[in-house]
Amino acid sequence: MVERRPDYHTSFHCLGDACPDTCCRDWSVVPDEDALADYAAAPSPLRERIAQNLVTDEDGDTCFRLDEQGLCALLTPDGLCAIQRDWGEEHLCAHCAAYPRFTEEFGCLTETALAVSCPEAARLLLEAPRFALVETDDGRNDPPFDGVDPDLLAGLEHSRAQVLALLDGDKGTIWEKLNALLGRAKTLETSLSAGDFRRDFPFPPPPIPGLFRASAVWLLEVLADLDPLRPDWPELLKERAKQLSALAEADYSALRSRYERANPRWERQLTNLACYFVFRHWHKAVNDDDIYGRAAFVCAACSVLYHLALFQPGEEITLWSRFSREVEHDEDNLAQLFWALSEPEALPPPLTF
Repeated sequence: MVERRPDYHTSFHCLGDACPDTCCRDWSVVPDEDALADYAAAPSPLRERIAQNLVTDEDGDTCFRLDEQGLCALLTPDGLCAIQRDWGEEHLCAHCAAYPRFTEEFGCLTETALAVSCPEAARLLLEAPRFALVETDDGRNDPPFDGVDPDLLAGLEHSRAQVLALLDGDKGTIWEKLNALLGRAKTLETSLSAGDFRRDFPFPPPPIPGLFRASAVWLLEVLADLDPLRPDWPELLKERAKQLSALAEADYSALRSRYERANPRWERQLTNLACYFVFRHWHKAVNDDDIYGRAAFVCAACSVLYHLALFQPGEEITLWSRFSREVEHDEDNLAQLFWALSEPEALPPPLTF
């Protein structure tokens, strides 16, 4: 079996009370059965506090209660989980103990990513010299899980390696590379039935500069219509869309130039981000064949986060983690975004980079 993870994976350490945005917020965490049994043996008064704050959600699952601000009821004023602080990290439920690590398993392949919804994971990605993977192979020739098409998985492996090499290569700007990614994904998706993953695809023509800003405004408006975790997120997106639309072309160019001069690593940062999204989401097409939707999501995320950063330079970590929480971790929002991006030719303006 092959195992892969980003090379900065082992550098991650939870910031605890120093984290600028706690993960103990917005999400209803469902403890596993082993954790629930463990909580019954917790020391008093922690045992009583846990019991008082376990509730049943609309799906009938037992989860931790969230307060009016969306904070987990077990979060203490000093920003630490009461279970971890008063009893020990080993007593956290599996979900809380694993975060921000997310693992995808395909039987013959296991991959772990650090979700950028965590500010510290976002910082490690933003500051990495490049997005590089560490791979180990135990030598066993394990088959894929039942229900996973081995030819499709092999094709996704090959095509993703191509895409990561494209994004990290020296040819073209980040926007030209994303444009090439879209073209490559479109060709791959139309040839899925033939299993034609192994062709090399030429760079498409460069994008049309005049549509780049209009595409970003449209994306901001699409994202603002998704179901938010926090009400200030769609408000921010709508405000930025208005500001971006109102800029004269010369002012827009000047804004971009100032940002890029002030942050000389901006293109490397976006490249790392694009590689992260490709690594985390590309192989999920084994479940639904939607390669183009995932490629379009990568491009849309990079465009949106670049344009948000133009108005909030130096706040890339915050913006990346907020976007991930609001979109990447919400299956309904992600599905709606995939649908909106699935036929860009029919939507004004088209997805352009």
